[in-house]
Formats: sequence, structure tokens, C-alpha cells
Amino acid sequence: MMNKFNWLFALLIGALVSFTACDDDDELTAEELEAKQTEELLETISANFDDIVSKQWAYKEFVPSDDMLTASQTEDGYVARTIIIKAEQVSNFNMVLSFTKDADVYATDVAVNVPEADLVAKLIAYQDAIAGFEAGFLYDTQEYYLSSIRRVIAAPFSADDDAIEDIVDEETGECILEITPADFSALGYDDLVLSQKKLIAGNSDKVYLNEDGTLTVEVTSEDYGVSKYIYSEVTE
Repeated sequence: MMNKFNWLFALLIGALVSFTACDDDDELTAEELEAKQTEELLETISANFDDIVSKQWAYKEFVPSDDMLTASQTEDGYVARTIIIKAEQVSNFNMVLSFTKDADVYATDVAVNVPEADLVAKLIAYQDAIAGFEAGFLYDTQEYYLSSIRRVIAAPFSADDDAIEDIVDEETGECILEITPADFSALGYDDLVLSQKKLIAGNSDKVYLNEDGTLTVEVTSEDYGVSKYIYSEVTE
């Protein structure tokens, strides 16, 4: 009987708190209500960004747009085919994306998890798949191809005007991309709602968490529209 009473009492208190909060909102002016909603949405956006950069992400798949798929099947679709082939091939390198905070900047790292004995063979397969024929050896350095595969994973997070050398170092093969959170402070509520998934400064595409825990980064092309890179959280 006591447990039932406690449950009913907690339910009553919860309803009272909810009613009081709604009643408080009713007393706000339109401007005050919008300011409150804006503050709450800013907190949600900040929490989403923090959640993303605090975790490690394994590359899961690339979902090309319909226009990219169509273009890849045409005689002049080399660019579209190359994007799709690279996205397919990098799955063989078990790469994991992570971020390290330094002041307000987040350094991006892409770990390649392939046994040393298998690395060259996988890089050759990556090169040959893109070229469309089997060379059987690397035309360039391992570092060059490592930078290429790392760029596939990291580039979706880069700013729109970032060049290759802003994302990877082709001499060391390492990822050197740095990102910062977008600044939404000057936006009103309506604009904030429209921009809430554009989490990275300088990147006009959407970055968002899905209900299943995966991470999606959209990449927009003038030629092909919106394609998606999807990552899954590393939990081990």
C-alpha cells in the first residue's frame, strides 16, 4: 500500500511540475517565449555537437544520391564512379574517426586498423579499383594512398572551402583536419531551426545523429545533389 501511495504521489508531483511549466510559458510574451525556445534549442545543438566529438566513429557506408548513381553508369561518369569506388574500397581499412579538443578547436584523427603485413596489398587493391585495371604495385608512396583513404573519411567534416592540404598531409599520410563548432548566436529562432544540423563552422551540410545511434554527414554536390556518409559508434 505504501508503494502504491508513493507512486501516486510522484505522479501527482510530476503533473504539477508540468502544469506549472506550461502555466509559466503562458505568462511569457511572444518575444520572451521565442527567446526561451531559442536558448533551449541552442543547448540541444551544443549537446549534439559535444556528443559527436566525444565519441569514436567507424565508417559504415556511403549512400550516393540517385543522380550520382545514374551518372556513374554513363560513359562520362568517371568522377561519380571514382567517388563511389573510393567509398566502397575504404571499408577494407577498418578506419576509426575521432576528435581531440584543443581550446576551441577539434583535431581530427583517422586510425587505419589493418595488419602491417596486409597494408600494401590493400593499398594496391584500392589503387587498382580506382584505376580500373590491375597494376600489381603502388604508383606512389604508401603515405600518399593512406592520405587518400583517410581523406574519404574525414573530408565530409571539413569546411566547404578547405583544400586537400587542409584535410590530410600527403607526405605523412596523416589526417590534419581541424574543425570548430558553428556559431549560431546571431540567428533568430526560425533560422536556428533551419540550421540546427549544420554543426560545423564553414560546412554548409548537415551533420546529425540518428535514432539508431549512427552518425550521418551529408555532402552536397552541384552536379549530384546530396549524398550521405554514415558512421557507427565504436563501443569497445
